[in-house]
Order: sequence, then structure tokens, then C-alpha cells
Amino acid sequence: MFKNLTYKRKFFLTILGFVLLLMAAYKKTYKHTFTARKALNEVRQKLNNTEASANNLIALKNDIKSLDRLIGGHSLNPIHVQQKLLDFMAKKNLKVDIVSIENAHVFTDKEFLIYSNRIELEGSYEELVKLLYETEKKFSGSRVVSAKFYSKKNYKTRKQTLFLKIILQNYEKAK
Repeated sequence: MFKNLTYKRKFFLTILGFVLLLMAAYKKTYKHTFTARKALNEVRQKLNNTEASANNLIALKNDIKSLDRLIGGHSLNPIHVQQKLLDFMAKKNLKVDIVSIENAHVFTDKEFLIYSNRIELEGSYEELVKLLYETEKKFSGSRVVSAKFYSKKNYKTRKQTLFLKIILQNYEKAK
């Protein structure tokens, strides 16, 4: 049967047989090898991600510790904070009068205890702004979260009096 074929036909039949053999070999062996290699690469990538996640977890824990130190993960007693605040304001020698100090308000969250101190001051605008700035920048016992200026008129003396209400907060990790 092959004796009657020309060399050109024999060559094309050989090429066709080679292509069919390659397709069969691919389907039986190489296809599974390529699939297994792809799965191996995916597993390696996931393994690298888990190692990176472990490193990220350690970095996040360190960040949390530094943030706790920054915002007050170990806070002072709220009464001591008020005493430190009064001492701090007294040392500034500004012409500011303390109108009122309210008791510390405690708010409990799942993760934090938040102590809020409110103080009301009376004085001139320049003195109140200086004291607010100094308190915000240099008072380490608590953080200023709110400051409100307002004025009241004294009808007997017909003068406006300027007041400043400051709210300070410090945080403590809940136990």
C-alpha cells in the first residue's frame, strides 16, 4: 500500500502521524504535568502570602502597641489627670480664671475605657488661646478633643465675658 505513494504523500502522512502522536502525548502526559505545575505555583504563592501575612500580623501588633503608648494604653487615674491639668495651668501664669471643672466622665467600650474631663475657663481671648495652645501641645496627661469659645453678657455691668470650654480625653485598655 505504501509502495504506490509518492514521497510527497509519504512526507505529509509522516507529518500527520507526528502531529497526531504529539496531540495524544499532550493529552495523556503533558496536559496533566502543566495542570500540576500551575497548581504548584498557586500553592507556592499562597504559602508566600501566608508567610507575608504572619510578618504583617507581627508588624500590626507592634503598631497597636505603639498606638496604645501614644493614646494612653496605660492611663493615669482620672482624678490625677485633673490635678495634673490644674497644676499645668497654674504654672503658666496666665490671667485666666477657672470657672468650673466637672467630674471625669467614664465611657466603657469593648476595648477601651475613655475618661473625659471638662474644664471651663474665663479670660481674655489672647490668654485663653495661649492656654489652649499650651495645653494642646505640652500637656501629656490627656488629649484635647474639643474646645469651644463662647461669651455671656453680664447685664449688671454691661460687659461681655469670654469663656472657653475644653474637653480632654485619655484612653485605657479595657480589662
